[in-house]
Amino acid sequence: IAVVGIGNLLLSDDGVGIHAVRGLRRDSRVGSMARLIDGGTIGTNLLAEVCGCERLLIVDAADAGLPPGQTIWMDFSGPDPQKIDTRNAHQSGIPGLLDDLRLLGMAPRQVILVGVQPAAMGLGTQLSPEVASALPVVSAEVVRQLDRWTSAADAANASETQGADSLEAALPGAARDTSGKEQPGERI
Repeated sequence: IAVVGIGNLLLSDDGVGIHAVRGLRRDSRVGSMARLIDGGTIGTNLLAEVCGCERLLIVDAADAGLPPGQTIWMDFSGPDPQKIDTRNAHQSGIPGLLDDLRLLGMAPRQVILVGVQPAAMGLGTQLSPEVASALPVVSAEVVRQLDRWTSAADAANASETQGADSLEAALPGAARDTSGKEQPGERI
């Protein structure tokens, strides 16, 4: 799982994604659930950072015509992802990034955007009061989504383990190595 903050810190509210990722780095729960990435304005190096991740959560400013500071949750997964009109310079980079990942055969299974309606996109290094006050809501939504993803993964792993345990119990004399060390020819 990767959480990518997108934005330009020199364009006021456009930097909300980066501010959010910086705040999430201080949350001890998040570091154990996901890799946090400062995606900046989506350069080509971001492709290598997210290539092959199963789940991608993007935090960014998104103009959806809502009141400033309003948060938006969008699912970009599947063959017909949601679309949004955007007004900032790097937004065309998100669809382009996802297209590149698909072309490489490395697209995430699920891509979620947690966006914030910007109030100010001009030159400036401070978030508008409306967007700054939305940061706790954005962080909470990111943590909720990460909890959903990790809970689903934990449930899937428990189901696989339970199935393997049932199989071992059904096979008399079956033994397994519980040392956690990889055995020759075994893939973990």
